[in-house]
Amino acid sequence: MNKLREKIARFMYGRYGIDQFGNFLLWAAIAVMLIGLFSGSSLIYFLALILIVWSYVRMLSKNHSRRYAENEKFLSVKNRITGFFRSGTRSFKDKEHCYFRCPSCHQQVRVPKGKGHIEIRCPKCGTKFIKNT
Repeated sequence: MNKLREKIARFMYGRYGIDQFGNFLLWAAIAVMLIGLFSGSSLIYFLALILIVWSYVRMLSKNHSRRYAENEKFLSVKNRITGFFRSGTRSFKDKEHCYFRCPSCHQQVRVPKGKGHIEIRCPKCGTKFIKNT
């Protein structure tokens, strides 16, 4: 068993391995495969096999710079999509404000960070509440 482990370790030396994009490809392949299974379409099933092969080619590649660039491109697209669906008007890059919800009407209130212990008045209902920024 140790010989097999050593052979696999020697084979994988210098390979790129799995990253977030490769992980996404494998999960997408599983999802597409399940859709193909229930729909009975061999074309969809073939698409799942292509995704699996693409994922394995990326894992076994020795071209680290290209795989890293692909992963960075995937992460930038993923961050744009997830940033679009975040709740409220808060941008995920907004580091100079804190966001609180009014305890009575649940209105979102934005205040500057670093002001310490402050009293906030809700603009909608006028309720006062104290928070630490």
